[in-house]
Amino acid sequence: MQRRSFLLASAASALAGCGDDARQTASVDEGGGVPIPLRHARYLRLERHEGFVVARLRAPVADQSGGQAQEQTAVLVLAPKDGPAPVLVGRLQDATVIRTPVTRIAANASSDEAFLGQLGVKERLAAVGGRVSYDDDVRRGVMEGRIGQIGYNWHAPPNLDVLLAVRPDVFLMRLSDLAHTPVLDRARRLGLTVAPTFAEDEPTYLGRAEWIRLHGLLTGREAEADRLFEQIEARVTALKGAASQRPPVPMVWAYPAGGDRWVVTVRGAEQAYLADAGGRNLLLRPEDARKWSSETLATEQMLPVVDQAQVWIVGDLHAAPPRGAGVERGSPAFRTGRLFANTGRSNPAANAYDWYQTAFVRPDWVLADFVKALHPDLVSEPFRFLKPVAQGTYK
Repeated sequence: MQRRSFLLASAASALAGCGDDARQTASVDEGGGVPIPLRHARYLRLERHEGFVVARLRAPVADQSGGQAQEQTAVLVLAPKDGPAPVLVGRLQDATVIRTPVTRIAANASSDEAFLGQLGVKERLAAVGGRVSYDDDVRRGVMEGRIGQIGYNWHAPPNLDVLLAVRPDVFLMRLSDLAHTPVLDRARRLGLTVAPTFAEDEPTYLGRAEWIRLHGLLTGREAEADRLFEQIEARVTALKGAASQRPPVPMVWAYPAGGDRWVVTVRGAEQAYLADAGGRNLLLRPEDARKWSSETLATEQMLPVVDQAQVWIVGDLHAAPPRGAGVERGSPAFRTGRLFANTGRSNPAANAYDWYQTAFVRPDWVLADFVKALHPDLVSEPFRFLKPVAQGTYK
């Protein structure tokens, strides 16, 4: 039910003054809430109140050029469908009300698809970004027209006509570009229930994964979400502990971008995988929340360190062969064949790559791959996202 409906319910209750209508509404303000502890997420706060949960979302969002970021915020009131309709008062009066559990969901980001898939509720998807989901069932639903296409967050603003046609209980909108903010506002004015999601903006990989707690609350799978995240966190802790007992392995994560350019992981959550797996990033840069986790370097900037790289993450969906083999000839990783790509969970025929989907939700799987690449004897399970590649292979 939309926020407008609750305000109307409030007015009806006030006119009636007593009777059934008065019993079917409940005044909601922000007092008396008990925080739901979150250990890693910085852009999500959860509070449990009597009969409802308040979710506070905030994150800096920049335009696609990486310009000056502006903080975007939202407040959600999650109220059970089988409970009274909340009447928002005080500082919660402009919050978005979502009746839970939601059963029809739209999402314009692959990561939100993955959160729902990990919770076992992917069948509730009524609309997604498009046809390149790594999940075969979701992709088939789109191709057969059972699931709408609203456009991916990285490509364009969501298609409001499709959203109005499918009428989801909630639209999980990945706000990855400030230019899309007016569309979010217009969607709300049209009566759509919109919840912006900032999981991918979290500065740590466990912070990203912890957003599954919100997805659990929305879908009625709170216990399952809590249990899964605890398993993820425990596995990450165990992997980090084992890797920390080994000498760091000098390595590089850089894929060729054509000509004499290389896209290099230098900071951020991606760099944290290298450090936590027992790697020493030879191209490490200082942490800076205003900058991307990767930078583009010229071949001559790579040459001073490549002769130390024992392991190289060289393959990527976006890779293009380098102009020459000078970098490769100087690296022991190329000579010994310790080369990897992050395209292990890929379906090229469908243009579907799980690195941009489930990897956000299952950092334990990602970290296990990096530990296996650096210290093969510490992980017995097969690679998932990473895969060994031959010299001259970049995808």
